[in-house]
Amino acid sequence: MARMTVERLERRLTEAMHLLRGSVEPTQSAYVLGALLYLKWANDQHGDSLPEAARWYCLSKSSGGTHADERLSAALAALPNLPSAAAGLLGGPGGRPRAAMMQVIELFGHLNLGDDDLAYPEVLGDAFETLLRSSADGAGNRGGEFYTPRSVVRLMTALGQPSPGMRVYDPCAGTGGTLIDAWRYVRDHGGDTSGLVLSGQDVNSGSLLLSSLNMLLHGAERCSLVQADALTNPEAPGDGFDLVVSNPPFSMSYDLAEVPRAAERMPYGTTSGRGKADLMFLQHMLDMARGRNGAVVSVMPQGVLFRGAGEREIRTRLLNADLIEAVVALPPNLFYGTGIPASVLVLRAGGRPESPHRGKVLFINAEGEYTPGRANNTLSSGHVEKIATTFHSRTEVPGFSRFVTREALAENADNLTVHRYVRHERVAERQDLHAHLEGGMPADEVDAAKPLLDSYAVSPADLFQERDGEAEYWHFRAPGERPDTRALIRLARTREGILWQAFDAAWKSFSDQISVACRFDGVGATEYRQGRMRWADLRADVAETVRTPLTRIGLVDSHTVAGLVEDWLGQSEATFRSLAARGFTAVVDDWCEGVEEALANTRQSSGRYALEAALEHPVVSALLPDFLNELSAARERADELSAQLREARAAADEQDESDRDSATWSGLPALKRACSSARQRVREREADVPLAEARRALDAEGARTIVLDVLRVDLSSGLARILDERRAEFVALYEAWEAKYGLSFQEIEDRLPGFSATSRTLRQTPWSEQSGVDPRHRDAELLFNVIEAEEAIKGEIAKLDTKRHFVLLPVLDAVDGQSLEVERVSLGDVLVSITRGVAGPHSTDQGGLPVIWPSNMTGDGLEVTDLRYLIGSGRVGQRLVHGDVLLGGLHRSERIGRSYRVAVWRDELPEATHSSHVLRLVPDRSHLLPDYLTAWLRHPLVRRRVEALTTESPMSLERDLLNSGFELPGLAMQQSLVDEIGRLAAEQADRRVQLDKVMRIRGGLAGRLLGGPLDV
Repeated sequence: MARMTVERLERRLTEAMHLLRGSVEPTQSAYVLGALLYLKWANDQHGDSLPEAARWYCLSKSSGGTHADERLSAALAALPNLPSAAAGLLGGPGGRPRAAMMQVIELFGHLNLGDDDLAYPEVLGDAFETLLRSSADGAGNRGGEFYTPRSVVRLMTALGQPSPGMRVYDPCAGTGGTLIDAWRYVRDHGGDTSGLVLSGQDVNSGSLLLSSLNMLLHGAERCSLVQADALTNPEAPGDGFDLVVSNPPFSMSYDLAEVPRAAERMPYGTTSGRGKADLMFLQHMLDMARGRNGAVVSVMPQGVLFRGAGEREIRTRLLNADLIEAVVALPPNLFYGTGIPASVLVLRAGGRPESPHRGKVLFINAEGEYTPGRANNTLSSGHVEKIATTFHSRTEVPGFSRFVTREALAENADNLTVHRYVRHERVAERQDLHAHLEGGMPADEVDAAKPLLDSYAVSPADLFQERDGEAEYWHFRAPGERPDTRALIRLARTREGILWQAFDAAWKSFSDQISVACRFDGVGATEYRQGRMRWADLRADVAETVRTPLTRIGLVDSHTVAGLVEDWLGQSEATFRSLAARGFTAVVDDWCEGVEEALANTRQSSGRYALEAALEHPVVSALLPDFLNELSAARERADELSAQLREARAAADEQDESDRDSATWSGLPALKRACSSARQRVREREADVPLAEARRALDAEGARTIVLDVLRVDLSSGLARILDERRAEFVALYEAWEAKYGLSFQEIEDRLPGFSATSRTLRQTPWSEQSGVDPRHRDAELLFNVIEAEEAIKGEIAKLDTKRHFVLLPVLDAVDGQSLEVERVSLGDVLVSITRGVAGPHSTDQGGLPVIWPSNMTGDGLEVTDLRYLIGSGRVGQRLVHGDVLLGGLHRSERIGRSYRVAVWRDELPEATHSSHVLRLVPDRSHLLPDYLTAWLRHPLVRRRVEALTTESPMSLERDLLNSGFELPGLAMQQSLVDEIGRLAAEQADRRVQLDKVMRIRGGLAGRLLGGPLDV
């Protein structure tokens, strides 16, 4: 029987959040849903042994005027042996709307949440964490008051490295994320969590409620949570804590008079009370850790690192006591509700023992280590691993980490700002004047890229030719013999093939270990703990099994490989927990049950995006490849018939009433029936996904194969993305060299009309004989030549631009009856169709179907970077076909820039669709070439015509565009015109490359004449 997975439970919680949205604050919603989760678990787990008042049916029944949330509090209060962490649940925030609460209670009533009903024991806690993150997202700026982003928490935990038996404390616990992550870290590393003591306090009662629920739902056994202000009412430290980890509120005010035992607890100084409580919190943490010489890991605003007065005095005393081990500068925009730059400080309460690093502070500049996001940036597992490994190995990495002595800090007024000591140095791009003027590739610049070239086992001789008599330069090959993108990719693929062989061997060993570590021994806590221990051992062994072989190849560095593996382990965590709890067969059952449930929901709500998401689950691909192929073919046939029907209707609409007996009209009914029948076949296939039948035919070995294949694809997909980025870096390196030095000034002059004998300095005085010439005179002569060449190129570009426009002028001026064979028709007469694209939803997250927007269109074509993607489905939206003409920003409200943009789709991507701001014009190719239509729309005279059309609405503008006049030559003439325009455009593009190169040389020479560096 399938169990409740974390994915299925998250969907239910999302549904419940929607029911409460608009009438309940996100934090209150999280409290209500968490309390209901715990109560439902208690009922499903303990059943009739619960007191009457704690029974679920008491919560769901109508009870006079008693509000549902009052019955919830009463039910929680009636639970026997309520853990201490649940004390804060009683009397929680009330006032939920009755109807919404009853709907949520009914929704939860259909869930089975006992231990035997869960895919693995921590399902409730993991789903609740996702709910907390969603609540923080929904709370906007207020989310930061109670929730620290998971990636920041992971970093602090990795720096603190909690272990079994530790006492861990957070003075500003919020939702308990730091404490739970410490518990999880011990669990994931095979440690016994039963001896781990978790303590926290928070002044906010609502946050403490959420924290209590977080502990309960995760099953954290020994925890103590207190509602109190840590500064004015601190928890008794007992014999101290081994680890204090926290994200206290930034720049909070406080009253020193209300701080008890301030001199004893904060012996390093005080700050002004207004907005300067940060270092007071830090000293409180040190006081709580002092008894056990514990570590403190805390987020702090960067202002505390450099401000003067009391804060500087505290820094000085902390440094003198050798308490500060490290300062980590965090990337921007990680936190909810604040853009204040932040850092993580790592301290040791009792100072550090004798070591080579005593008296020094390790500074880590991680400001560039982040993954961009729409609302907030995040730290990936790779970033966390890199920072934590650098800290624990005490490694200095140029531009990333550095030890600074106490004396050096004192010389800088004890300023702890990280970028003062560790900078991401931007090395100015070197420019070689000799190479710019006479050609050649400087050998020292090639040598500087040796690590990248060596990683691909590529030598300079694979890219260039040796230059006779000049060891300092390589020679570019002739234009037709230079390696193009495909050749460079072939060079890269050779080394990548070796890496993939290593990956296959590593995976074979690793998959065997997974099979052993996740074998199913039975149901129960003991068996699960045994499986969990094996999984923890496997995590520890993964370095030798996967990381080391991949890193040894040298193509990808160790931090990147480690991040890849950690990201994969994190994404696959729920699968591994299910494997550890119940084995391979049960995981496949859970996947199938989740897909069946999603499909049932889409049948009820007709949710297209949810349907596609369900069908794209990897278990469907594994079990039903033939079905998916048949469904894809049926959809393509339905799309094809729909397009034919649209075209036929458009053609029929343009005919007069007298023509209604024509073949076009007579064929419509049959086409409509065929289209309807095709769509019905698609609906029937979508409504009858034979997943259950395929699952029943699968044996245990088949289940094992499917799970391992899914895990392998997830890991290999991550590696493929890394290799794609690395390969793109390699290709871009050569392309940058070629753009920089591949065209010399001498070659440019040779191509300019009348300039073959004008290069006086270079032609008359060979480079080898210029040592006696005054360098300033030589540079001035060169500069004069360059300026003349620049003006000549600009003139050539202007001429070519005019020539391009003149090509179509005879056609645009032609009238019927003239010798030039041009027919004047309506544009709609020569189009098969004109359609707007999909309206959304769209996202910058890759995974869906790429969508072309006006912003992806340039004056000359398409730029398929910075794309947005269609959310939820890879099949919704009309696919672009080679030769489609895209018209972006036709209406002023949709425009980017001053005018519309036009481009021909030439399969720049394997598949894509277009947005609602882009029109797709499908030419009737028996009469109209796509490139001729594009050239016609781009012509200035046509632009004026189109922009003079009505602009009441996009739809009316499309109608007027279809009815507008269109000059239509024969296909042969169209091809001739397109060829000539293409020739001129290519020549113009070459001239623009020359202009860019000459302008760069002019800037460098002018700078050098004025005494500056050669800044080309």
